[in-house]
Amino acid sequence: MHDKLVNDINALNDRKDAIKAKIKVAKTQQKINKMTSNVGDSSASIAAFERMEAKADAMLDLANAETELNQTAASSEVENLAAKYDAAPDAAVQDELAALKAKLGQTSAQ
Repeated sequence: MHDKLVNDINALNDRKDAIKAKIKVAKTQQKINKMTSNVGDSSASIAAFERMEAKADAMLDLANAETELNQTAASSEVENLAAKYDAAPDAAVQDELAALKAKLGQTSAQ
């Protein structure tokens, strides 16, 4: 009976050691999984960073394009206004101006 009890105690101690070993293996595996997931998270973070950089580049390109369009439109508007006011007045305007000057007593030489 004593031998059986000693054998049972030894068997339980062996099972206890096996359980402890399984727990250590499980904890180690969990640590490895965390490390691996962190590597995956870092690659996802890098991808997110690259997306943000691409979005910033697109915004800058859009702003530069708008600047170019505004400069082109502003210069063409200025050119149109200059052409409009630099052109010789038409005959109707000249006749009206002469009539106003005559009414006021001015000659066209003044």
